[in-house]
Amino acid sequence: MEKRILVFGGGINQVLLIKACKALGYYTVVTDPNPAAPGAADADVFAVLPPRDFEAHCDLIEKERIGGLVSCQMENPLVLMARLAEKYEFLFPSTTVIQRARDKYLMKQAFLAHDVPCAKGVMMETLADLQAFDFENWAFPLIIKPVDSFSSRGVYRAENRDDLLAHYEKTAAFSSTGQVLIEEFLEGPEVSVESITAKGKTHIVQITDKVITPYPHTVELAHYQPSALSETTCLEIRKVVQKAIDALEIDNSGSHAELKVTPQGPKMIEIGARLGGDYISSYLTQLSTGVDMNRAVAQIAMGEEPDVQSSIQQFSAVQYYNWEAGRKVKAKMPLSYFLQKPEVAFAEIFVKSGDVLPPITESTLRHSCFITSAENRDELAQKVAQLSEELSDLLTLD
Repeated sequence: MEKRILVFGGGINQVLLIKACKALGYYTVVTDPNPAAPGAADADVFAVLPPRDFEAHCDLIEKERIGGLVSCQMENPLVLMARLAEKYEFLFPSTTVIQRARDKYLMKQAFLAHDVPCAKGVMMETLADLQAFDFENWAFPLIIKPVDSFSSRGVYRAENRDDLLAHYEKTAAFSSTGQVLIEEFLEGPEVSVESITAKGKTHIVQITDKVITPYPHTVELAHYQPSALSETTCLEIRKVVQKAIDALEIDNSGSHAELKVTPQGPKMIEIGARLGGDYISSYLTQLSTGVDMNRAVAQIAMGEEPDVQSSIQQFSAVQYYNWEAGRKVKAKMPLSYFLQKPEVAFAEIFVKSGDVLPPITESTLRHSCFITSAENRDELAQKVAQLSEELSDLLTLD
């Protein structure tokens, strides 16, 4: 019997997921609000639907006889997907689990209830709550962030109480409820962890080292796999991530966890019940391990055993390259020559001629990126340096 799957999102980050579904032999229906979504070309059926329209998606599921649904690193459709999964008994995290994984305060409460090491935090409903809060027992610096946003939007490090007050309105603007979370700042290197959980069993696929902007912002500038941390530390990280997944009851899903490796050991920052963005799950992990996480979450959605065993041991990197902020893009050279290089797995320039280059205050403002891989860490570093230099020549600036 033909397996028919509904893919949420037809954007550039979803194209590999759509192709993975097709490679598995699934009849693939894709929904996206953008009629020009690039994933439309690979879909068996492409439907332009409002992203929160429950009834329209129900009609599509019934019309196309859908047997499962999937997305990859997208955050916004998860609540709708969970509702649909509960109605049609698809394999997907419940609405309760999705809510817990999207609301950073509920997540923290679950961590604390299950002894998952994490930063202490407090939620502020309004600016007046923050103004009245007694920080006597808190040590600065602190982190202020929206309770349910993503892509580093509205996240700042505050050196003192005045910084918190100054950042509050900007942070609250990225929260769907206006609620803001204040957390202790964790010292130490930051990593992310890519995992697949199916029928209660978790397979941790890879640990990623990350590079972020100078504070007060926390925008990611590069990701490297595998982590350069010691085997002992990586084992401790895996244990904490497993406890976090269990605490949130994430199942039949990919997950993307972020942790700090503090002097007291690894501590959770947050975890999403979805695959990691920034091309980590779509390109980086497959280049370093051979595991296609898009394929795995599609298999889970259709009730199949996911392919999660590593087949290679390589080194890979996503590098974001940014030109000097404030300069105007006079001309932009085609990427075609750069993309033809065998060492380039993917590349994109997000700015265009005439743009004034923005400062990197959130992920959506980064200027360009490329992905590469190598057989060892030294070779990877050399490729990143060389490709950064070559990519820099593709823009002419005023």
